[in-house]
Order: sequence, then C-alpha cells, then structure tokens
Amino acid sequence: MNARVQRAQPWLGTLVEIAADGPDPAMAHAAIKHAFARIAAVHGAMSFHDAESELSRINRHAARDWMTLSGDLAQVFQAALEFAAASDGLFDPSVAPWLVETGHLPRHPHMPPDAAPGWRSIELDGDRVRFARPLLVDFGGIAKGYAVDAALAVLRGAGMASARVNAGGDLARFGGTVEPVRVRHPAQPTLSLHLANLQHGAVATSAGYYQAGVAAGPLRHPHTGGELCRTLSVSVLAPTCLAADALTKIVAADPQRAPALLGRQGAQAILIDPSGPAITVGDGEGWRPLPHEAAA
Repeated sequence: MNARVQRAQPWLGTLVEIAADGPDPAMAHAAIKHAFARIAAVHGAMSFHDAESELSRINRHAARDWMTLSGDLAQVFQAALEFAAASDGLFDPSVAPWLVETGHLPRHPHMPPDAAPGWRSIELDGDRVRFARPLLVDFGGIAKGYAVDAALAVLRGAGMASARVNAGGDLARFGGTVEPVRVRHPAQPTLSLHLANLQHGAVATSAGYYQAGVAAGPLRHPHTGGELCRTLSVSVLAPTCLAADALTKIVAADPQRAPALLGRQGAQAILIDPSGPAITVGDGEGWRPLPHEAAA
C-alpha cells in the first residue's frame, strides 16, 4: 500500500504544496525534497525581484550582446515566444516596464531606463538570446506553471504512484483518483466554487482577488496596458501547467479570439463573472466542469 506524504514551502511568491503517494514514506519524502529543489532552481533563475538572478542579468545586458541561457530559461523563453506569436501578442513577456512604473515589480539599479514592451524584439537562437532594443522581460505569467510541471516531472521520475503540485492557483497532478478542483469566487474570495474534475493534467487561474479598493492590478492587456481580471476569474485546464498559465492571460485579454488557440493546446477555459453565469470557452477533450456551487 502506498504512503502519502504532503509538504509545503514558500516559493514563487506563494505557498507551494506538494503531495505524493510512494511505495514507502522515505521514498515519498525524498521525492518531495527533490521536487522542491527543482522549484527553487526555477525560482532562482527567473526571479524579476532578485537583482542578481539570471533573468535580471539578461534584462541588463541582452540589448548589448548575445547572452547564454540556462536550460530552464531557454525553454521558458521559447515557450513564451511561441505563445506570443500564436496569440499575436496577447501573451507578451515584455510588459514589465508597465509593472515597474506601477510598483508591482521592483526598479533595480542599472535597469534599462528606456525599455518599452515589444516581444518581437526578442531574438532567440537555441540557448542564446539578445534584445534588438532595451527590454524588460518578466516571466511572472508563465514561470510558475513551468516550475509546477518541472516539480511534477521529478515526482513522476521518482516512481510516485500519484502526485499533486499546487502553487497558489497553478496546479498539476497525475495518478490516483479523480479530484475536484475548486476556485475562489472573484467577488467573494473567501468562498470557493467547484470548477472541474481532474485526474491527469493542470489548471491555472488568473483573477483580481482582494483588489477591491486598491490600485490597478498587475495583469495588463499587452496591447493597451489596460487592467484585466478586476472582477472576473479566468481558469484554464490544459495538459501542462505552463500552457494553462500562459493561456489564462490570453483568454483574459481576448476571450473571443481564444477558442482556436485553446483547441490547439487541448485546453478549456472557464470565465466566472459575478454578474452572470460561468462561461465555458474552448473544447478541451476530457474536461468535465462541475456545478458552480459556493461553499465556505
């Protein structure tokens, strides 16, 4: 009989919870320890808040010369540019200057003062990157999903029968029995709603929880800079958490254009509007939404 172990640590700007079922407790504990180490490595490489992270060094120097990327950062740059191209810029990792101006991201010494959004100015060549002009790249819209997937891969590789990684709204799991996924009500975040059944796959949610009465939130439309998800909740169910994470931003920016891209990713989006019923977008095979019943 498998032993279930669950642990939590603060990473990625949230509390990350990992649960795993292994052949014995020692194996499960070891697997979870390695999974957290994997998350820590992604966090360290991609933190915009850390002035000495790999991403911060790239933001300082890539407009002057080619910069060599670690394997993790090369994969995230590639994924981000693919989503940017597929969505015509509805996903854009280069909108960080707006978030620095509003105080959602820090202003580091030696940060390019004339950076402006423009993902097409990112030139990627395998494990090298350079910027055609000064940019500030932030992977806050995709790195958490990548980290969740990476941790889940460690748990799978360690022989766990089932596992779940939950990073504050970004969740992925495999194995075991089907579990209900719940999401906070966008107007009453102390209440939760049944979202879907999930056995294998991932879900990510973007919403303006606890934003009432405060300045504009950090999720912005990449074409206009306008605020997104002030009153709505956007959840995406997808095969990977990276895809789910990125797609929430695309759906929030333009839900009418999102279905085609969701379909190509095998994903489905659920928008919850407090003023009306939930709206399901896309046709992700195998996802089964549950009734939206609030519970404390």
